Amino acid sequence: MGLTLFEWFQKPLCQLLFFIPLTFIVLVLVRPVKADNAWMIAGIVYGCFIVVNTVLIGFADKPWYYFLISLGFSVAYLIAIGVLIPALIKIMKIEGAEESAMIFLLIIYHPLALMLMMFLKWAYFKVF
Repeated sequence: MGLTLFEWFQKPLCQLLFFIPLTFIVLVLVRPVKADNAWMIAGIVYGCFIVVNTVLIGFADKPWYYFLISLGFSVAYLIAIGVLIPALIKIMKIEGAEESAMIFLLIIYHPLALMLMMFLKWAYFKVF
């Protein structure tokens, strides 16, 4: 039988394939004036990716597999955005330097958020 939308979106690869185009759609719709603003918007969308990914680990059948795959796709997301955003900045002729990705230091919190969610899931099933 076919996968439901929720089952499809539980896969980290599908989340990646959703959020990368979403980053560009948001950037095109918002039309930032400065390159720093473009990077900030991309970082906010990346933060949304982290939140969705972290919440959905609670539904994973194999949480450690999901954890490791999620971190891999998170790094892949950063590499893809790091290559594609400078190109979009050139295409859209946005002012400023093409390199300003300090917001992507959010990746530091991704493993912590995933581990916290795994702990909360474990604690919930121990108590109830």
